[in-house]
Amino acid sequence: MIENVIVKDSKWIESDFEYIFGNEEVHFTEAKCLSVLMKELGIYASSSKARQAGRVGDIPKGYTDEFKASKKVRLWIWNPTE
Repeated sequence: MIENVIVKDSKWIESDFEYIFGNEEVHFTEAKCLSVLMKELGIYASSSKARQAGRVGDIPKGYTDEFKASKKVRLWIWNPTE
């Protein structure tokens, strides 16, 4: 399974996600720690389970190409900084 994620409060413009993700479904999120994002996406049952799996720290910056969220889930994250 693949999830597309855009961090809402980063410096993106609408044409960015249309260009990067096309017509694919995109999940918008606020900037938060990675373990909370994993829980909100339903990848892990809780943020503590995500932390135990090593999904800690901030959401990666820039365009993250195929971030391995779990054994079955890959994330494509757009979190521009400029």
